[in-house]
Amino acid sequence: MLLNFAFRKIQRLRTLIQNSKFMVFKNTWWFIISCCLSLGLVACDKSGLYDRKNKQKYEGATINFKNVTTLYSENAKMKIKIMAPRQQVFQNSDVLYPNGVQIDMYNAAGIKTTELQADTGRYDYVQQLYKGIGHVVVTNLEQQQTLYTDELQWSQARHEIFTEDTIKIVTKNETLNGIGLVSNEEFSRYTIKRPTGVFSLENRKKQDSLATLQQQNPYTK
Repeated sequence: MLLNFAFRKIQRLRTLIQNSKFMVFKNTWWFIISCCLSLGLVACDKSGLYDRKNKQKYEGATINFKNVTTLYSENAKMKIKIMAPRQQVFQNSDVLYPNGVQIDMYNAAGIKTTELQADTGRYDYVQQLYKGIGHVVVTNLEQQQTLYTDELQWSQARHEIFTEDTIKIVTKNETLNGIGLVSNEEFSRYTIKRPTGVFSLENRKKQDSLATLQQQNPYTK
């Protein structure tokens, strides 16, 4: 529409110039008008190209859910249950749990064996990798042992959980401290990469008893 309007204006001006007594300047005027129009069209085209290049692609969540419970089954038996107060799904199928997440795991008999909780959760669709961030707690209910750390990853492809952060494991008999851990996804078998200390609960009871005696009798050795 803009080009048609400009073309009609040019044709009208050309007619006026042709009918003018000053025929000597006819070609000059036509050349000037053509140059101005060409420059204007080029400027408009460059402006549009600039806008297209600088147009930002939306990378936010495309779907938002509240109070979500997701179930995964294997051989018609529930294997995993994921619960979160909020879930965001992105265009690349990645998932974010910004307000906390809990993942429950079940054995072949359908009994819950493991719980994983974190302040924030992420799921990488391509790598099939869950990531828990902030106050991560993993509990094996059968063996009554609990893992505490600040960040943990769970690989569905490799069926294992792992971290490079500082960890603490509390069992029925002792507390283990270290840096870095690799475990099966049920948290029933694990390896601490860099152990930094073992504290036996039996020794703690003895120390507590000795401290109580010393309070009662400061001369007790």
